[in-house]
Parts: sequence; C-alpha cells; structure tokens
Amino acid sequence: MVFLVEMLGCTSLSEELDRALEIFPMYLQSQCLGMPSLVLRGLLRLSERPDTARKTLVLLPYVMEQLQGADSDASAIALSLLSNLLRLLEGKTLSLTALALAEKLQPLFSDESSTVRELSIRLFRNTMGVVVDAKKKKMKEVVWGSLLPLLFHLHDEDKNVAKASQETLSSAGQFLKWRQLAQLGETVQAWRISECLLARNRSRAKEYLRQSQSYLRSPQEPLRREAVRFIVLQDAGRDTSLLVSSLATQALLILSLRKAESRFNVQRLSFRLLRAWTRWHSAPSEDSAQAERKQQPQP
Repeated sequence: MVFLVEMLGCTSLSEELDRALEIFPMYLQSQCLGMPSLVLRGLLRLSERPDTARKTLVLLPYVMEQLQGADSDASAIALSLLSNLLRLLEGKTLSLTALALAEKLQPLFSDESSTVRELSIRLFRNTMGVVVDAKKKKMKEVVWGSLLPLLFHLHDEDKNVAKASQETLSSAGQFLKWRQLAQLGETVQAWRISECLLARNRSRAKEYLRQSQSYLRSPQEPLRREAVRFIVLQDAGRDTSLLVSSLATQALLILSLRKAESRFNVQRLSFRLLRAWTRWHSAPSEDSAQAERKQQPQP
C-alpha cells in the first residue's frame, strides 16, 4: 500500500488509478494502525490533481466515515480531502452531501487536536453556503445546534480555532438571517452573544444546558469557565428569587476575575453551582414561603 500510494504521484496514471480506487475502500476500513491515514493521504494528493480529482468522488462515503473514528490524524486528513471533494460537487448532490457532512462535523469542534477543531469549523462554514431548497430548513436546525459550541470556542486557546469560530458564527448569523448575531460575531462580543442566544430561543434551554455540561469536562480552562458562566447566566435569567439572582451575579463576578488567579478552580465551582441550583429549584423559594405564611389564618 505504501508503494501504491507513492505511485499516485506519477505523471501518468490510468489502469493503476482504477485498480487503486477499487481496493482503497477495504484499506480505509482497515484496523491496522496508520493504514486509513496512509490511504487518505494518497486520496488527498489525487483530489488536488485536475486529471484525477473527480475520480476520487466515488470514495466520498468512505471518507466521511473516517470522521467518526478516534484517530485525529486521519480526521485531519479526511477534513482536508472533504473540503476538496465538496468543491467538485454540484446541484442537488452538493446540497445533500453538505447537509450530511455538517451533521458529522460538530462533535469535532472539541477534538483534542487543534488542527481538527479548526478544519472542522471552517468546513462547517463552507457547508452552510451550499445547502439549498428543501434541505435548507434542516440545515438551519443543524446551524442552531452549533451556535453554543462556536460561542465557547471563541475562547479557544488556539488562536486559529478562535478565529475560525468567530468567522463561522458571523456566517451563521447571515445564514439564519439574524443580523444581530452576524454583527456580534464580526466584533467578537461573546458576552452579548450569550445573552442573545438565551433571549432569542428559550425553547432550546435544555439543549444549551446539555451542551454546556459537556464543556465542563473540557481540558481547556477557558472553555470550562465559559461553560460555567453560561450555565449561571441561563439559570439566573429564569429565576425570580432575589437570592438566586444575587448569588448568580456574585458567581459571574468571580468568573470575570483574571485568569492569573490560578488557585480559582473553575471545574470545582461548576459542579458546586449545579448542585446548588438543583437544591434551590427543588425547595420552596423564600418569597413563596412568605406568601404562604401570609395566607394562613392568624390565631
């Protein structure tokens, strides 16, 4: 297979290429360490050649399957290859493929590899612009589901990932015809974007909570911090208790302290806040307790 992949760099390819494309699916599914990456590198080279690029489209479904693996190296090559292949498609095939691809990309936004994070976010941005007609409604749902992860990755420790997130958020605002989001994305006003998400679509509150909790386990402290901040903001916004609102404000002030205060454990605070919020919402509020006492007959 190594020899065959090296042959793909030859000037003239005919029967060798046809034979390679026949056996590549088997090797893309191989459990041998490094084999899928090797095949993907060969396909990437073919996709960059005008005389062979279109022939690689037959392997598009097999390449998309590589995004679900745990190998970041294979995922990174597959993302670059998919970006090339997407440009070769047209019409309804392009729209269907872009939608299917967009649904697979969001889990990669939090991949351990910064290269995979950046490439997946940039490719997601490209898919938005090519989905048309009846599939556009479904694509809007996918884009809505990506907004909070993109918001968190504005604070990614890798500057290229943060930049890709900012550009994609702005494009998402344009795709959804949400001018305010597009403008806030361009100016990177993360705090205001958080407020806008909650104000615009409260029906997605449970989904926002689920996504935020997954980021509490992020290896990046800035992302954990932003997840806690969003959880506090989301819960305080729908609580009428003055005590809860006050505590939420205090928590937000703590979160805004400089990162240099390394003794502050964001992850520990996040779990404490979640436990505290659960207790507060399961117990009668102080205001309601006072109201009940007033309604009781005096002796």
